Amino acid sequence: MKSIFILGSGKCGESFLNRLFKNNKNLECYDESRPLLQSYYKFIKYNNLKIDDNPFFSTIKKAIKNTNKKKKIYLESSSFLAFHSLDLVKKFNSKIIILIRNPNHVSQDLITSGWYKSKYNKNNNNFALGYQGLATSAHNKHHNFSRIAPRNKYFGKWNKLQPLVKAKWYWNEVNTDLLKSIKKIKKQNYKIFKIEEFEYQNYQEICKWLKIKPNLNKIQFILMNNIERFKNTKIIKKKINLLKKFKSKTEKQYYPENFNKK
Repeated sequence: MKSIFILGSGKCGESFLNRLFKNNKNLECYDESRPLLQSYYKFIKYNNLKIDDNPFFSTIKKAIKNTNKKKKIYLESSSFLAFHSLDLVKKFNSKIIILIRNPNHVSQDLITSGWYKSKYNKNNNNFALGYQGLATSAHNKHHNFSRIAPRNKYFGKWNKLQPLVKAKWYWNEVNTDLLKSIKKIKKQNYKIFKIEEFEYQNYQEICKWLKIKPNLNKIQFILMNNIERFKNTKIIKKKINLLKKFKSKTEKQYYPENFNKK
C-alpha cells in the first residue's frame, strides 16, 4: 500500500503542505478526514489506555486501499495522528513528513483558537483526564479528546500555568514523541522540515521521494507560501518572557534562538 502522512503539533503547516499537493494527479489528499475518531485514539494513545485500536486502523487501511485502487498515493495531513507515526509505518509502510514550527508561534496560534482557555477538572493523577466539556458545537466534539493534559503528578502544577505556557508544553509533548519515534523508523520512510525554512527545493525533494512529478512551478509555490505566511511573526515582550518559563531539549535543538537573553 502507498501512503504518506503529514504530522505535527498543529498550526505548523500541515494543511499548507496538503494544499501544495492537492491538485497532483498522482495523489488523493485529505486533511484531518476523521477528526473525532482520530482525536479519540490520540487521547487513548497518549494516555496509554488499553482500548482495542482495530476500528481505527481498519478505517485508515480501507481509505489507503480505496485510493491505491485508483492508482494514486493516499496523502493525509493530521495533527491528531502525531502519536501514531510509528504505528503508521509498521502497519502500512507509510512515509511520514514531520513539520516543526517555532513553539512560541504555535503556542500563540493555539490559544487564539481557544486552547486551554480554562483550568481542567481532575482529582486523581493516576487516572486519565475525564470529560471536560470543551466542545461548543457538533462540529468540534473532537476538542474533548485532542487537547490533552499531563498524565502524571505534573498535572497539578501544569493546571496552574497560563494557557500560553500550557500550549508550549503541548508543542513539546508532540514533537518530543515524534522525534523519539523516528529513531525506530528507517530513514527512507521519513523527512523532517522546519516550516519557516520550507522552500521550493524542499517541495521538489518530496516529489522526488514519492516518485511523482511536481504540479507547481516556483512562482506558484511562492504565491501559496506568501499567503500562508509561516515566517516568524512578532510576539510582544510580555508573552516572550512568559513563554520562557517552559523550556525543553526539543526546543533548544530546533530553535536555539529562543534561548537568547535579549
